[in-house]
Amino acid sequence: MWKIHVLYEGLYLPVQYPIHATQEDWSNLLQRLQRWVTARPKSVTARVALASAYLGYAWDARGAGYGNTVSDSGWKLFRERNAEAERILEETSALPTKCPEWYVAMLMVAQNQGWDTADARDLFEKATKFEPGYYYYARALAHYLLPKWSGEAGETEKFMQEIADRTGGDQGDILYFQVATQVICNCEGDPNLSWERIEKGFESSEKQYGVSMLNLNLIAFLAFHNKYHHDAFVADKALTRIGEQWDEETWGRKEKFEWAKQWAAAGAPIAAKKRASEAAARANMQTPEGARYKVAFEKTYREFVQQCVHTEGSSVAHWEGTIETLTSVGAKGTVEDISIDPMGTIINCLRLKMRAFPQDKAMAFPPPPQAPYWVRLDLDWADFAPLASK
Repeated sequence: MWKIHVLYEGLYLPVQYPIHATQEDWSNLLQRLQRWVTARPKSVTARVALASAYLGYAWDARGAGYGNTVSDSGWKLFRERNAEAERILEETSALPTKCPEWYVAMLMVAQNQGWDTADARDLFEKATKFEPGYYYYARALAHYLLPKWSGEAGETEKFMQEIADRTGGDQGDILYFQVATQVICNCEGDPNLSWERIEKGFESSEKQYGVSMLNLNLIAFLAFHNKYHHDAFVADKALTRIGEQWDEETWGRKEKFEWAKQWAAAGAPIAAKKRASEAAARANMQTPEGARYKVAFEKTYREFVQQCVHTEGSSVAHWEGTIETLTSVGAKGTVEDISIDPMGTIINCLRLKMRAFPQDKAMAFPPPPQAPYWVRLDLDWADFAPLASK
């Protein structure tokens, strides 16, 4: 965490989480910050803190619910307070001293006022040029690019990969992790991010900056709540290290934290087995014979998927996403073990076909280079959609 960001949180929040601020709390805070601005008119910190407080005050009027739950008076106050924050920030921009939090606050104005995404992106680029390592900029824009705000489906995912690749190396992975902690909330519309890169970012952060109990809580939360990539292995390791030092702002309730510990402990052995299988599959594919074998294996595997699509395809409403498969092939091409995600009637059909092979010892696939031999395939659902209508 950047110390200056933590400092600002102490300046523009009227009460400490999880206490809910009253109207009196907000009035007292805004009055104190305004007195600071009056006493120190050239202080960029005083003005940015005041603008940030107005942004929080705007959300206090709006509330955290869906847009259709906000009253007309709530929307009116929301717009007025955002406009006041923007006015203060525009005045602040004329000061000779600049501050990285100015851009964070203005990016929040952009989200709240529904700026064009190109204008918001332009503001982000200026912010990044001013302070390249300040990942709060990327958090703000990644959140704004979610479909529930102003982005299109997949736009947040694309943006995060782009900026992490642009940063590169361990710092790019750390950036990816830190942004993911803000855009994955176990909410409707969570983006489908690279779990491998999130995990690498957490590990790189710990290696470079040392152990952080907050980051341990965050990686455990992501492993538990990421609807696309539940990972009991990572969650269990982190939760074991956390012990009872759970972070209330991350988890919300102690009951949820305890539930996560139970889930992780139960699922960790299965997850560890899957990790070992994935590692074996990666090692196999790094050899020339492994790459050749995968081509023949995939041809046969797709035929089995197609058979299940023909019989069960009418039950599928959306042909989106990826079929993630792991298969252990025996010496004679039989299926010894499988892992297939996600769930569904087609996948159930495929599992039944695969599990039938060890019993009758029918040759399902070409004999592998050695046995047992793990193969990973990630198949695009959209490839099979045309077959469902035939």
